[in-house]
This record gives sequence, C-alpha cells and structure tokens, in this order.
Amino acid sequence: MHVNWSGLGEVFGIALLAGVGIVVLFSLGIMSLGRRERAQQDGGSATAVSTVVAGVCFLLCLGIVGYGIYLVVAK
Repeated sequence: MHVNWSGLGEVFGIALLAGVGIVVLFSLGIMSLGRRERAQQDGGSATAVSTVVAGVCFLLCLGIVGYGIYLVVAK
C-alpha cells in the first residue's frame, strides 16, 4: 500500500486554512454585530457600516462552505 504523503499534507493544509478562515470571518461578523448594538445604544451612525461588514463576513462564510460542499458532491 502506497500513501501519497504530499497529497495528504496538501489536503490537511487547505482544510486547516479553510477552517481557520471560516472561524475568523464568523468572529468578525459577530464582532461587527456587537459594534452595531453599541452604536445603536450610543446613538452613533456606524450602524449601517457594521451591518454591511457583518453581512459580507457571513456571506463569505456561506460561500466557503458552499464551495466545499460543491467540491465534495461534484467529484
């Protein structure tokens, strides 16, 4: 039995990078929603920007997960 160690390492590295990327993006989205809450309480004007940043972060997370599912199903 032959194990392709370089291929296994490549899959591990990409999976690790994608996992960390999703966690970072989701955390940034949650942090932006928290800033929006504080801005609303303080009467600030940063609510629209925080909402857009949170939405973009969550959409990127959804895109990464969707692409991963596509790669698994399509092949």
